[in-house]
Amino acid sequence: MTTAKSPLNALQEQANKIARSLKDAERRELPSIANGEKISNARLQKNIKFAVVMDDKIITISMSWATIYDTSEAGIAEYILKQMRDANDAFN
Repeated sequence: MTTAKSPLNALQEQANKIARSLKDAERRELPSIANGEKISNARLQKNIKFAVVMDDKIITISMSWATIYDTSEAGIAEYILKQMRDANDAFN
């Protein structure tokens, strides 16, 4: 589990995994994570809302599938990483 003050490489790894799962789902491939089927089912909606669970906070993020389609995996990971490092509230 990570916190906002975890080493950058640990946060980056977590953000990359989330971004990869989102891009897999956007391409209608079953993401290779525990909730992959739920993410794929969310593809039927206009947006997806997901949580990044950390030791010191839970960050909720909502993204449209159009944004996921238009943004590279690296760009999505960068956005998630920024949220993980900047968010100060326990629940956003």
